[in-house]
Amino acid sequence: MKKIINPIFHSPLYVRASEYLFHSSKATVFTRIATGIIEKIEEFPHVNIEALALYCVTTPSSVTKFCRIIGYDSFAELRNNITYNNNAKHYLTMSDEREIINNIYKYLPLEKCEDMARSMANKNKILIITNDFTFNISNIFREVLSSFTRTVYLANRQNNELIHYLFGAVDSVVVLTFTGDWMEKEQWCSVIPDNLSFFLISTKIPTILSGRPEVWVPINGYPDLMASNYHSHKFMESVIYIIVKKIIEIA
Repeated sequence: MKKIINPIFHSPLYVRASEYLFHSSKATVFTRIATGIIEKIEEFPHVNIEALALYCVTTPSSVTKFCRIIGYDSFAELRNNITYNNNAKHYLTMSDEREIINNIYKYLPLEKCEDMARSMANKNKILIITNDFTFNISNIFREVLSSFTRTVYLANRQNNELIHYLFGAVDSVVVLTFTGDWMEKEQWCSVIPDNLSFFLISTKIPTILSGRPEVWVPINGYPDLMASNYHSHKFMESVIYIIVKKIIEIA
């Protein structure tokens, strides 16, 4: 008999809680909350903050703080972030990674990647701003861009003090994000200096940055972007690979 997999296990909430737990270096109140979410995921969105706090042996205020740590503005937003892409079930049966990658390449925004590469090729000091979800991809981007003639900084999007400081030390800023929803609320987004080149890789341009990006690389053309964490990261990695490859060719 074929096992039916509950699609909530592909939900953004489940993925974020799992990733937080994976990247944790020690046991804290927040790892307890992440564990509690994973263990009670099938009860969402019908879980209230008091019940979750009690289950995790903590307080509602700690749960609220955890919500912000993993990118939610409130517990209500967290508990309702359980939508999923129906295509996820289909890809559970795909055993050939090459098929997925070949499909990804059909949707890569190659022209925009080349535009970004040409604009970045002569930049010497670059700040990459990211969140926890895209940290690994951003770190790879930083590593391959860094050279004797190019300095690349990497900052968490919540570190306002560091970002403001680095604005005075760089000639360009790159932001990697999938939805970009969080950008509407970050202080530094409204004060990016006019003399800095600004590059954005995302599914959309936030209202607060309308007309600001020198180059916007849209990643919303891939229909299975949110089918699973695997697909979204593979697509973003492919975009970064194309940009870096073009920069190296130009240089």
